[in-house]
Amino acid sequence: MSTTPVTLDPQNTSLEAAQANSMAAAKDTCARMNSNLQIIYLGAFNNWKISVDAGRIDNTNPPKPPVGYVVVTGPDGFSYPELGTAAVCDMPPIPADCSKPQPTVLPAPTTVRNCPAGDTAPVGFIVTGPDGSQWQKQGTPTPFGVAYYYTKIA
Repeated sequence: MSTTPVTLDPQNTSLEAAQANSMAAAKDTCARMNSNLQIIYLGAFNNWKISVDAGRIDNTNPPKPPVGYVVVTGPDGFSYPELGTAAVCDMPPIPADCSKPQPTVLPAPTTVRNCPAGDTAPVGFIVTGPDGSQWQKQGTPTPFGVAYYYTKIA
């Protein structure tokens, strides 16, 4: 087979013309099949993303891009499409997981602190903080027992 390009002419019925036609047809077919695969995959990924964003499913199992087609030339010189080894496109970014409730973090109050574990000081005890602030231990009755905490007094 020569390396000179062959002009595609319907009157030309040579072997080189037939092989060039099969190469052109295989390239066009591969491009169309890969385009269709990409459209189908991106639609499936978008549907999965909608379910993740709505919180119906978690984001741990995204759809993977399918393998694309490549042009292969056989030993007889004719070309045809065949599944390759590379993905037809890159995977889009995976959305954040919305399936579990997202707790809202409240800012810690600046005038109240929990008692440290093992604190046995009596109610009314005053502690001086490292910045010179003074904190008084207090207790409030609750249905579950007394809640102890420190309140900033100065």
